[in-house]
Amino acid sequence: MTPAHEDARLAELHRFGILDTLPEPQFDRIVALAARYLNMPVAAVSFVDKDRQWFKARIGMDATETQKSESICAIAIQQEEVLVIPDARKDPRVNGMNCVSVDQIVGFYAGAPLRTPDGYQLGTVCVMDSVPRSFTAEEEGVLEDFAALVMDELRLHVTVQQLGDLALLDSLTGLPNRANFRQRLTQAMRRATLNSSKVVLGLMDLDRFKLINDTLGHAAGDEVLRLTAHRLSECLASSDTVARMGGDEFALIFTDVAEAASTERILTRIRQAFSAPFLLEDQEIYVHWSLGLTIFPDDADQSEALLTQADTAMYRAKRAGGGHAFFNVQHDRRTPAEMTLLTGLHHALERCEFRLHYQPIIHAVTGVVAGYEALIRWEGPDGLVSPAEFIPLAEVSGLIVPIGQWVLREAVRTAALIPLGHIAVNVSPLEFSQPHFVEYVARVLCEENLDPGRLLLEVTENSLLDPRRAQDVLQDLRTLGVRVALDDFGTGYSSLSALAGLPVEVLKIDRSFMAQVGQPSPEGMRAAELVRAVVALARAFGLDTVAEGVETQVQARALSELGCTFLQGYHFGRPGPLPQPAVHGAHAPVA
Repeated sequence: MTPAHEDARLAELHRFGILDTLPEPQFDRIVALAARYLNMPVAAVSFVDKDRQWFKARIGMDATETQKSESICAIAIQQEEVLVIPDARKDPRVNGMNCVSVDQIVGFYAGAPLRTPDGYQLGTVCVMDSVPRSFTAEEEGVLEDFAALVMDELRLHVTVQQLGDLALLDSLTGLPNRANFRQRLTQAMRRATLNSSKVVLGLMDLDRFKLINDTLGHAAGDEVLRLTAHRLSECLASSDTVARMGGDEFALIFTDVAEAASTERILTRIRQAFSAPFLLEDQEIYVHWSLGLTIFPDDADQSEALLTQADTAMYRAKRAGGGHAFFNVQHDRRTPAEMTLLTGLHHALERCEFRLHYQPIIHAVTGVVAGYEALIRWEGPDGLVSPAEFIPLAEVSGLIVPIGQWVLREAVRTAALIPLGHIAVNVSPLEFSQPHFVEYVARVLCEENLDPGRLLLEVTENSLLDPRRAQDVLQDLRTLGVRVALDDFGTGYSSLSALAGLPVEVLKIDRSFMAQVGQPSPEGMRAAELVRAVVALARAFGLDTVAEGVETQVQARALSELGCTFLQGYHFGRPGPLPQPAVHGAHAPVA
């Protein structure tokens, strides 16, 4: 084997990230089956590293690794077929090894290479006996089948690793994402409580960022976000955190703070960092920002309250022309405009001002409309109010519960009257947490006479923060016959290991991954790999996938080729009043 080929082989081995990992039952089962089926006392899954052989799984032996010079598997990976040594003591390739001549552990050996599609041999599935014996061609084929099973598990291992990164890191900037940030904030608050220090939380928004996207394009906007992430990271201490919350919003956590004034040093560094322009294709771009700050435990001792206060302070800073502002209870009450909007929201239900618009969900292979997602719109006295304006107010005020109940009933009633296929309805975390949520869903389905299997409830990770209760509610919904989708998947699902146990049936891949899909660029290839990883994991758990935010034929074709089950986005139709009549795929498996 040439040094160049060996270097490439080792690089491929390390890419799988399997070396020195903890035991995993799927690999243990494979070696147990191999030993039992082939009637061998010893079986192992072995990986050959630069100077050693490491056993991922083994039965009938104690060693976890050996020197490469003592590895028969190191010989096995140098040939294409199964290596069979009927009598190790008579084979000059191995009879000088301690395991053969001294310890006399190996009298027989058979090893099938673990081969990647590119032809790199990473290790073997091997069986051994202390005495010589024969090995038939049929048994060689069985051993190769076990090697193929191991490679399938390795590919899934890589997928889970990729999604682990996806779950904790923002794909564009590499910063911690929203879920990771929440975990870090909780940890910082606990440490501050123990050592009687403070935590300063900041929310930063880039001013007039939409102008960059509109004038220079989304690629330039993405580059500005990456450069912003880099500059912010350089301003903070290693114990602090900068995270991307989504869009052009970043979050900062300053830990081990004695008093608020001590953050001034960091704020000065941030101001200096952004005093220089960003250079994009020989064009200088100055980025301005607004930063809202709040202090734990002085201003609040709960993370949600801190986030609300930081957000309020940020908008005060923005209204003042940018820069930073600390939360101040005397100044940061709701604005008159917000109070007017909230008052109108209280009366919107009784005045029948809400409407449902529907967006089609398309089967990726057949192109048939498999169902619709119900989306709320508010036609207030002064015109249409954007959901981006009233939904946050509804959530903060608690009005999201009666509004959500209206949406569910209206969508179910419509679906019962018209052959919509499946109907998808979003559920807020506050609705999901209501004690009688499942009972209400059951009552609506019964009263409106809709088959529960046609209802798909979309929940986000924030609904699952209490794992035990979430598991119970999801299981009750499954028992009821209602399907559940995990919405916005990829923006920070914080417990991938729990995904296998969650009774959900659909993953909705967040629209933030769609912009670059199908593009012949490094960003496009990365986006495709991320989507492929999500689809692979979904398939491993028996779940369907819905790709949101599909806006072009190029994206639709690429996502279909990547294996997405369903597609949704402006390319297929904007949300609007239900078309009459419509072509529906009432028998599609899920949407």
